[in-house]
Amino acid sequence: MKENCEIIYKNLEKNEKYESTIKQVVDECFKTENLDKTNLYMSITLTEPEEIEKINMQYRNIDRPTDVLSFPMFEKEELEEFIKKNSKNTDVNAQGDILGDVVISIPKVYEQAEEYGHSFERELAYMVVHGFYHLMGYDHMEEDDKKIMRQKEEYVLENLGIKRESSQEESKKELEKIEENEKKEKSNSKRTSNSGVLDAWKHAIDGIIYATTTQRNVKIQLLIAVAVVIVSLFFDLSRAEFLCFLFTIILILFAEMCNTAIETVVDLYVDVYHPKAKIAKDVAAGGVVIAAINALIVAYFLFFDKVSDIGINFIKNIATSPIHLAFATIVIVVIAILVLIAIARTNKHKGLSHKFMPSGFTTLAFAANTIIWLMVDNMSNSQAINIVILTLSLVLSILVAASRIEAKAHKVSEVIFSACVGIIMVLIIYGIALGVAGI
Repeated sequence: MKENCEIIYKNLEKNEKYESTIKQVVDECFKTENLDKTNLYMSITLTEPEEIEKINMQYRNIDRPTDVLSFPMFEKEELEEFIKKNSKNTDVNAQGDILGDVVISIPKVYEQAEEYGHSFERELAYMVVHGFYHLMGYDHMEEDDKKIMRQKEEYVLENLGIKRESSQEESKKELEKIEENEKKEKSNSKRTSNSGVLDAWKHAIDGIIYATTTQRNVKIQLLIAVAVVIVSLFFDLSRAEFLCFLFTIILILFAEMCNTAIETVVDLYVDVYHPKAKIAKDVAAGGVVIAAINALIVAYFLFFDKVSDIGINFIKNIATSPIHLAFATIVIVVIAILVLIAIARTNKHKGLSHKFMPSGFTTLAFAANTIIWLMVDNMSNSQAINIVILTLSLVLSILVAASRIEAKAHKVSEVIFSACVGIIMVLIIYGIALGVAGI
């Protein structure tokens, strides 16, 4: 028989009672929506409030625990088309396609079951059904959609013989509590409306203050804006150039604040992962990127001619100063090797992670050795001393590489790769610096 769900425990012990209820509910859901004739299955993770809070923060940027999260793999129209094409694919040995992931906080289920006067099984069953219909593309943001989703949920629960177990008095209190919350939301919405122009200005200023005090990216943009405005004072900008310069800064801040507003609205109204919510956030972030690209273009036309001569002289000074060039090269090599190690550890590039995991010690050792080789002619006029220095630096580099192999931290192929990276990077950096300087 086809398994319709995979149950995963995160920081919880396996429990047969949970699994029995979940599988029974999922099977009924699949039967109701004609998914039992496809190779679709869903993943259900049972966890604790701390873990679901982390997931909520990571994927929805909401820093609080919740009862259930849903992450659908299809949009509603795509799922309907998929079901039509695969409705006869009943081969149990065929690889299944995942409908989506549902994460449930078990302690929260116990808490809500007690609060609403239900049994634990009834509340867990409801969480599973609720998550399932989110994976099916249903939502409860609009009243009509909410009504359809609730009807489907109750239909499945009734087929399973799972009904609301609270008394009429408790049910009445529960409804009164919901109505009270709705009234509070309506009264809050009235209070957030503007009563006049002055009130509108006050709310707008509150928005600016909120963005500048709570949003990390806005703070960074403001610091950069202050810095570039101070720097602009040292250049002879015309009135038109300065106006264009200020407009560019304001455009970036405006885009960043719009991005913050859109993310906040999406998080407020979407309590599950949804592809369209992701699109809204991605497009808003894209607007910030476009504004930043525009700023770079404006900066190029305003400042390139003014700083190009300064820049060339600065590079020449570094290139003719062996100490500065050597230090800058080592810094670049360190950053590059950290990037390489990070890429290798993602397991996306299996060639790096399996055969050529970079060794930072080896890379730095051979980078330093190459710098010594390039500088040694300026250090001594004696050929014998030069040979001794070159030999000693090479021996030390080889010993560092050998120690990494001896410690079983890296393979031979990895230290050879790392040595080549260090040597090649130094040669490229020195070649570019000296070439630009015309040396």
